Amino acid sequence: MLSIIQVGNEESSNKFIDLKVKLCEKCGILCKVEKIDESKKDDEIFKIIEHILSDENVSGGIIQLPLPRKSLYKSLDLIPVEKDIDVISTEGKKRFYSGDFSKLSPVVRAFENFSSYCGLNFKDLKTVVVGEGDLVGKPISFYLERKGADVKIILNYKSGDKINCDLLILSTGVPNLVRGENVSEGCNVVDFGSSVVDGKCIGDLDMNSSLNHLGCVSKSPGGMGPLVVRYLLLNYLKY
Repeated sequence: MLSIIQVGNEESSNKFIDLKVKLCEKCGILCKVEKIDESKKDDEIFKIIEHILSDENVSGGIIQLPLPRKSLYKSLDLIPVEKDIDVISTEGKKRFYSGDFSKLSPVVRAFENFSSYCGLNFKDLKTVVVGEGDLVGKPISFYLERKGADVKIILNYKSGDKINCDLLILSTGVPNLVRGENVSEGCNVVDFGSSVVDGKCIGDLDMNSSLNHLGCVSKSPGGMGPLVVRYLLLNYLKY
């Protein structure tokens, strides 16, 4: 059984969980969503999570991010490495950042798929990564550097600033942060960003801006998100 644990009730998280549950149902994978009230004390939440993941019937576990407070991120280390299909626990990340790519996160696998489709050669590829979160920015940057890409990370991008590169990775969760006309011609754009505004999911790339001069573009919503969910389930089935 796949266990999806959610602390709190963050709106964009609900949408991603719905995607995961629907795909599990479609694929015949037994899945259970466990919701935990964020008002509980940290220690109580940790005990609940540990109890859920220690169940021998649970062969894969996900703690939905983001968590409502920083202190709760310790809970990621409660995921046994053999059940860590997100590759988000300290042990899982340690293996990845040691250069062991035998078990990749769903985000990195989805990025591999996009890159293969676009025919990208990473060697010396001029790449800009906007955002450095644990789920997208950091692992994608490390992966690309190991593959020989020339990677620059931008932590405080201001809307309107020019971006000149061959590959742009977006992962800030700031709606419509980057406009197409501010990105260099032929650039391939991978938008992992997602936020909810007035009940609608919106990516980091403004899809209503000028995009015709760009190369391959993954739209958001409907682009990388569903692909990541598919690789999440493939990780569950594989590992």
